[in-house]
Amino acid sequence: MDPSINTERPAPGTNGPPAKGKRHNSRVVRYPIQLRVNITEAMNTSLARISRRLMIPEGIVGRIALIQYLSSNDREYREG
Repeated sequence: MDPSINTERPAPGTNGPPAKGKRHNSRVVRYPIQLRVNITEAMNTSLARISRRLMIPEGIVGRIALIQYLSSNDREYREG
């Protein structure tokens, strides 16, 4: 007899220890949408300098820049 090969994929969630009760994530998600952008080396260098100077993460600098752009160019945009 040849060994049989199981070609079915395992059911999701079968690996690892069983879940112990429901875990509630108490962290409030303020920004549920993620934006990824491609930037040049010069933009990256400048962004790093600005974020160090302001002592805030680069993502926050990007969010501030986007808010300013949208506020200036989209009449219907409202931060909120």
